Amino acid sequence: MAYRVPTTEVLAAAVAAAIRDLNVVGSQRQLTDLVREELRRIDPMYGVTEERVRKTAINARLVKVEVESRDTRRRKRVITCPVCGSKLKRVRNRTISGGTVTIGKKCPVCPFRMGTTRRVPVRYVFVNANPRRYSFKENEQRTLWPDRRM
Repeated sequence: MAYRVPTTEVLAAAVAAAIRDLNVVGSQRQLTDLVREELRRIDPMYGVTEERVRKTAINARLVKVEVESRDTRRRKRVITCPVCGSKLKRVRNRTISGGTVTIGKKCPVCPFRMGTTRRVPVRYVFVNANPRRYSFKENEQRTLWPDRRM
């Protein structure tokens, strides 16, 4: 089955359109399904992976992400962030003797952090970074249902 790969700009526009009315998307799969629907409106041949949708949404600053992760209890060298793909920075602490020791790593772009052992993301929750603002007039009565009096 042949498919086309959308550019980063087209994908970012599809992500923005998909989350326009939502404040929270509870999983990576749900976000990808919403984005794929938007992409199919543009071109039915477009295809995209869950990882690319996640990384594009985070790096374009369209969403804020909450990451739930688990500890692998293995000391493995991790250089790039498993969530957004950017380079991890060391978190250092000063010792009593004046030296420094690395106590973990953190991502400068997303909220991913890890200690000296490797952590693996297991769930993502995406929050719209630019939610719609509803403005109400001063002293305006707000109701849940429209007024049905005639």
